[in-house]
Formats: sequence, C-alpha cells, structure tokens
Amino acid sequence: KRYEDYTDNDRVNSSHQSYYDNGYGYQEDYRNNEDYRNNEDYRNNEDYRNNDKNKTPQIFPANKVSELGDRWWQWITGINNATEVNPFTDLGQDGCDVGLQDNGKFLFLVGSAKNNVTGFPEHECGIPQGTSILFPIVNVLCDNLEAPPFFGQNETDQRICANNLLDKAFDLHAEIDGYEVKDPEQYRIDSPSGGFNFTAVQNNPVFIPAGNGTGVSDGFWILLKPLKPGDHTITFSGKLNFTDVREIGMIFEFGATYFLEVQSHEKSYYPEQNYPEQNYPEQNYP
Repeated sequence: KRYEDYTDNDRVNSSHQSYYDNGYGYQEDYRNNEDYRNNEDYRNNEDYRNNDKNKTPQIFPANKVSELGDRWWQWITGINNATEVNPFTDLGQDGCDVGLQDNGKFLFLVGSAKNNVTGFPEHECGIPQGTSILFPIVNVLCDNLEAPPFFGQNETDQRICANNLLDKAFDLHAEIDGYEVKDPEQYRIDSPSGGFNFTAVQNNPVFIPAGNGTGVSDGFWILLKPLKPGDHTITFSGKLNFTDVREIGMIFEFGATYFLEVQSHEKSYYPEQNYPEQNYPEQNYP
C-alpha cells in the first residue's frame, strides 16, 4: 500500500461508535417503516415542491442511511478506471451519470483530496427530477483486503478499526444552496450488524487490492430528499487527522462542490431505460 498516493487520490474519500438503536447504527425496522417509505411530508408537500429553492434542505436522519453507505463502497470499489468513468476525476456529465443508482432513484457523489493549488474539484452536471442524493462528508472503510491501518480480519476488528479512524475526523462542513448543515456530526453512521461483502476490481479508484472482501464502514453521510427542478449547489469538506497513525502520519482533507441542474420531467434528457442498473435487492428507500 503506497500511502503517498493519498495526496493525489481519494481512498479515504470523504469516509465512535454509533448511538442508534442496537449500537451499530442500524434501525431494524427501517425497511418496513411506512413513514420512511411514504413520507407525505416531502413527497406531496406543496411548499417543498413548488416554492423556490431557498428553503432549508431536507436531510434524512443517519439511521436511515446505514446500508446505503455500504452500497456506496460496493459501488466505488466496483469501478475499473481502465474501462469505466472515474467519478473523482471526471467533473462533467459522465462523472455524475456513473453515480446514478436504481434507475435514477439515487445519485452517489464523491469527495476528493484537496489540491494545494486548485483546492477541491468542482463538478457540473444535470440529474433527473426525483433523485435522492447521497454523499459522505468524510468516511472510512476497514476490510480484510487492505494493509494496516485499514485491515481487519473479521467484523469486530473491522468495526473497531473504522470507528477509531473516523474518531479522528474534524472540521466538517456541508452546504446546500447556501444553507450550512447544522451539527454534521449527527449524521455519523457505521455499517449495520454483520458488515458487508464487496468485490474490489482491478484499477478501482480507491486503490483497494482486487478481490472479494468483507468490511465495515463508518462515515458522516448526507442523504438529501429530492431537490426541486432548477440549479442547485452542494459543497462539502472534512479532515481526518492521521498524524498519530504510524502507517500514514499526516492530515487528509477531502471535499467537493457540485453544481447540479435538476431536470424537469419535460426537459429531462435522461430516457428512463438508460440509467445504470445495479443488481441490488429491492429496498424501501425513499
């Protein structure tokens, strides 16, 4: 593992023990929660749909996001930079399109390592109306494929590893259309009990050795309810103080800005059948 690469790539990308429900940040009944699946307050709220965008952004609580954070890692480790679009480096439409999940139901965003000259990257693209947006302010994955300090042989080791590393996060910021997200620490969540399986392909953008692995993630995740049609700006950043981590010994800073145009149904240039389809089990997400 070449940790000097971290200054030029996005491995720890924008990734304490969780305080939700069973201790793992996992709400057992969220899949069948009618309030979560059919939340009239935002799906049919005229104020939200028809008012201008200068409205406090609507964010799901952290205990609704746990499994989606793991899916984010399954997605990013499954991208082969040699043959597919890299969402960290492609700042245009293709870099967004690769993050569309479940026929446009979700858009996964990424944060990149800060460039000392140019700062954080700025992405610009259009997205379909009705798309929920997920991004990590910072996040961490510990697994059985990597070398220390990200190595964990089993779920217990991986969870301790991820929790301890994310405890080193600080200076967290997220802003949606000019609204600073308050108390971003409340959006911290780790993997559900059991962790998750993933397949890291060759040339993946987070530099995890290729293979089938198990892991536990921990992160500060923002899941936005769908934004109304029009132009929107999302900015986020955070730091990880790894100066006392023997294998690394430095502070990482990650972030990004996304300039998004949410397309109306009439204007959308996304034919329904053209969204990337992932082979995920059916879930009752918004």
